[in-house]
Amino acid sequence: MAEITEAAYQQLRQYIIENWQFIELRDQTNIPIIRLSPDDERVTWVHQMIEGEQEIVDYDELFNPIYGEPKRLLPNTLQLQIVIKGNDPDITLPQTFAKSVIYNVPNNGEAISEETFEPFNMQNQNDQLTVIHNIQVPQL
Repeated sequence: MAEITEAAYQQLRQYIIENWQFIELRDQTNIPIIRLSPDDERVTWVHQMIEGEQEIVDYDELFNPIYGEPKRLLPNTLQLQIVIKGNDPDITLPQTFAKSVIYNVPNNGEAISEETFEPFNMQNQNDQLTVIHNIQVPQL
């Protein structure tokens, strides 16, 4: 059996960013509360890029290597963040949030990644919840 290359893992990570764009928050009984995408200002990818190796792009007249800019690589853990506030018009208070779920479609569909967290009770309009959903893609 052959292992896929690091370039293939990078392509998988890029595919996830481009296609697994919908994050849904659920309550403690697994009932959906809200599903948003990065088109909404409350949702953003927040992982940090990793600086890869520099490649030789040329040689000078003494045959010393000239290096280009280092490659920027996606990390093993991709992070999609959602920030919800008590005064958001699509949130009904009081509300308890306990799980984040990733989808590749805006409605229905099959869950691709699920992550539970300590339940957060949003009681008033000044409350704010920030959830960072981690998607692990190995090899780097």
